[in-house]
Amino acid sequence: MQFEIIAAHDLDKQQQQQIAELCFAAFDEDPWSQYTFMQNAVHIIGILDDNIVSHALWTDRIFTLKDGITLKTAYIEYVTTDFKMRGKGLASKLLRYLTDVLTTLGYELTALQPEDETFYKKLDWISWWGDLYIKQDASTYLTDDYQIMLFPLSAQLKERLTHNLVDDTICADWREGELW
Repeated sequence: MQFEIIAAHDLDKQQQQQIAELCFAAFDEDPWSQYTFMQNAVHIIGILDDNIVSHALWTDRIFTLKDGITLKTAYIEYVTTDFKMRGKGLASKLLRYLTDVLTTLGYELTALQPEDETFYKKLDWISWWGDLYIKQDASTYLTDDYQIMLFPLSAQLKERLTHNLVDDTICADWREGELW
């Protein structure tokens, strides 16, 4: 499988259509009909025989920890593989490649809201048990109905997040539609 990383605005019509079909089959929605922030997303596609068979996208977010440390975070969404190609490790390869690329791009953390926590745990993602907050204008709100998973891109951050899962907090800015 070959990988391509493409900004949303650089995808051609055929790529947009293939991504929409993958996402609609998996989530009953496609990223083009979603929120404004998706227009600034960056997509990673896995290609076999000139077809997109695996996909994910990320948007930039800043996560702030309890002690005020800010982390450049790639928030990953729409991770999917063509139903006919599942079980072959394609999504795993795509996510491993993606986390390597994000490290070289200067990201410190990746995060997502999992559909299947077991899948991500196999890839060493960490379930976050601390509090989650969203900041909107001058107010900050606890969002305790949400669960996210993290993949720290440095050993030092992994150590911190692994040992402070309950005592630490994460705060992110509000965004249209989906908080997390």
